Amino acid sequence: LTMNKIVTLALIGTLGLIVAGCQVNKTKDGKLPEVKVSTTGAQLPEYNVQGPKIAVGSKTETVKVPTIKVTTPSKN
Repeated sequence: LTMNKIVTLALIGTLGLIVAGCQVNKTKDGKLPEVKVSTTGAQLPEYNVQGPKIAVGSKTETVKVPTIKVTTPSKN
């Protein structure tokens, strides 16, 4: 598995545990208010958003691992 997949699976698992651990009971019905809206002359703002460019990659590294020599005391 790649690191991205491991992180994604970990996040999904954590969210699953959080949701599964909650108990929700509706105690009161909701009601929306009555609103009259006029859209004459309305205009939404426009945005030009450019996010940062992100490059994700991997590379192979060689790591030297120290060797450990274990000797047990001899029984006489």
